Amino acid sequence: MARQFIYDNIGFSEATVTDGTVSGTTFAPSSAVTNEERANDMSISTTFTSFDTNDALRFDLGADNASKTANCIALYYTATHTEDFKLYKSDHATNMGSAELNYTTALVEGWNIQNLTERSGQYWFLQSTTGTIDVISEVIIGTKYTFAVNPELNSKIGEEFGTDIMTSYGGNEYANKRHAPKTTWDWNWSHILSTQKTALEALNASVQDWKKFLYYDDATGNEGDASNYHYVRMTQPITFTEVAPNVYSANMSMREQLS
Repeated sequence: MARQFIYDNIGFSEATVTDGTVSGTTFAPSSAVTNEERANDMSISTTFTSFDTNDALRFDLGADNASKTANCIALYYTATHTEDFKLYKSDHATNMGSAELNYTTALVEGWNIQNLTERSGQYWFLQSTTGTIDVISEVIIGTKYTFAVNPELNSKIGEEFGTDIMTSYGGNEYANKRHAPKTTWDWNWSHILSTQKTALEALNASVQDWKKFLYYDDATGNEGDASNYHYVRMTQPITFTEVAPNVYSANMSMREQLS
């Protein structure tokens, strides 16, 4: 698998979340789920709970986003879990239609990614089908983009420390560690074609510098490292320079998000 970005391109982070119950394929709003707003709050530190059999969350993208298409769903699980779920999309607030995804395999701790047939719709529904799921802390429905060309080999990977250093009058230094280090990435591409430029421009426009998204590093085979999904934020817009007709160079910077 190549490197990938998975990001919200349909306004999912801004969607209005309503909890409810499902009978057949009909959604009825209720107070079934606790803290349902945590499902798309761009934080993996807190879960929504009381998500039991035939409970569901409805994500209303709004009419302006109804025609935007998604091809994957990403869910962050705080622990391994075996309960199943279904995903629906519809242009109707209560009639969910046919399931886009019926997931019946155990999900691991961390990010779990499932591909979808590209679909659009104003409403997306996530239904628990076999038991209580109290370990989901974040859901992203959007686009998976696979890199057409990887960044140059001289790209930088670093750490941003969360430590305050204070110096006394006597010159002694004292450290206060506020949080764990955050990995940073600074990339450049010397030659990309207009199709990859268009894809990166779509990422630019969708996430800007405020929406968190996923970067899959495809690290397997690199000095024995395992591949990982990183929760990141872009720290500056991707910039492009035309170096030949319809050929561009590009620069990008990202920072890891701890929660």
